[in-house]
Amino acid sequence: MKKIKLLFVISNISIGGPQKSLLALLDKIDYDVFDVSIYVLKPGGKLRDYFNKNARFLNTVDIITAATLPSENTIKYLKVFLKQRKFKMLSSALNSILNHIILQKNMNQQRQKFWNKFKNDLPKLEEQFDLAFGILGLSTYFVIDVVDATKKFHWIRSDTRILNRDIEIDADYYKKLNGALSVSLECAKIFEEMYPFMKRRIDVYYNHIPLSFYEKLDYDNSFMDTDDNFIKILTVTRLDPLKGIDLAIEACRILVQRGFKIKWLVLGGGKFRRQIEKLIIENRIQDSFILLGFQLNTLAFIKDTDIFVHSSRTEGKSNAVDEAKYVGKPIVVTNYDTVGEQIENNLTGLICRMSGVEIADSIEKIIRDSELRNMLIKNCKSHQDGTLEVTEFFSNLLADRRI
Repeated sequence: MKKIKLLFVISNISIGGPQKSLLALLDKIDYDVFDVSIYVLKPGGKLRDYFNKNARFLNTVDIITAATLPSENTIKYLKVFLKQRKFKMLSSALNSILNHIILQKNMNQQRQKFWNKFKNDLPKLEEQFDLAFGILGLSTYFVIDVVDATKKFHWIRSDTRILNRDIEIDADYYKKLNGALSVSLECAKIFEEMYPFMKRRIDVYYNHIPLSFYEKLDYDNSFMDTDDNFIKILTVTRLDPLKGIDLAIEACRILVQRGFKIKWLVLGGGKFRRQIEKLIIENRIQDSFILLGFQLNTLAFIKDTDIFVHSSRTEGKSNAVDEAKYVGKPIVVTNYDTVGEQIENNLTGLICRMSGVEIADSIEKIIRDSELRNMLIKNCKSHQDGTLEVTEFFSNLLADRRI
């Protein structure tokens, strides 16, 4: 039987929820049925060595990476235009960067405009595929412009409203798609509201937890060592204002002021780390609120914590919350728009408003009420999101005549 050829295009394979979800998916695929290829727009990344060995990484072409106007190694990729005598691309790339630096224009929108302007100058993939999926950044643009596939899909990973992209350019691209996948029903609804022509063309496909990946990883539990009377709180997030880390800092300060002995550990990194470190010092909670940076084995940390807190302002469908539910931890989450699809208030977690006081109140409630705490743990373990059977789902995408 001829295998179904799948191509997954992703902006990078650094540590992140979408990357871990793809890694988990590729561990569940039947490689007797599917031939799987991966194209990474920005090569490198810590997760590459952990991907299923049956999946094939395609060689990334330098000019493709350069056309994404990457924020790292910028000079290196500008030189690519120069070496390949793409002088118009070089001039336009410099103009886009200067527009961002001097005129404070949105860099993501600058990248969209640049790619759209020079899409016909980019080399096409020679190989043909049955299904191709774009995940993050300009990946879907690459699928439309560069890939030869029977059906092409965008993978919705977040609340699209907060991405601050050029909606008109996106719409022009999305109209050329056969459909889209979404990590949650709520994210799909938001996407349909923004792009009405996508109605009835979106399938929800929930994230898998990359269990086999975590089993391969070492774990240094010394990070989680505390005195017996200290309460361990964990947050897994990118260090970004959108992720509400400032709310977590405020909640930590309030709990410390109320006399609770806590160690609040944060896994994750980001360009706002310095500002966040300053905020921690200003709140005088250096001994209680600790940034551990990127850690691969987030599941092991979650298993060792007492309470899991997700203080985000916006979310698609949090991988970390899924992991906390999977191991059965008391969870506190803020009331971002998509939270209801993951957590039921007072059943699988506590949902509170986006304020440090309310987060602190919810944490205190869990600490003081052992009956509530045990109930949340029990319910988390028994209320897991159902994931679809992989072979059937992707085979049906190819066969589905409505797309």
